[in-house]
Amino acid sequence: MRVKFDDLLEKLPGPATRKWPNGVWFAPAFNSDTLSVQLYTPKTGTYPTPPGVNIIYLAIRGRADVSISGVRHDMQIGDVVPVEADVPHEFVSFTSDFAVYVVFWRSLAQIKKREKAKAEAKRKAEENA
Repeated sequence: MRVKFDDLLEKLPGPATRKWPNGVWFAPAFNSDTLSVQLYTPKTGTYPTPPGVNIIYLAIRGRADVSISGVRHDMQIGDVVPVEADVPHEFVSFTSDFAVYVVFWRSLAQIKKREKAKAEAKRKAEENA
């Protein structure tokens, strides 16, 4: 399987939705149970991320500053910026052509913890029914 940057870029922006009133500025490249990859071209600094998911940003075009736990980092083409699960972060400035691949992944321990929490929530819901 091969996913081309230009093919993903052509999908952006996606149509506006209630959740994304300014359009969708990310395009999925690959998804599995433990890993997903998206092309992201931010138009705002906030990008909601799922809880309990590690993130790796790979800058492929333009420049950006990303704040991770309040510390600002410069991103340039070719840079890789990892962000641990649930660590607050946002893009605070970026060039209009900035594009980044976003890799979301969970470790086996994180998956097991998530499955255990779901099972516990289901058990409690059944007890309260």
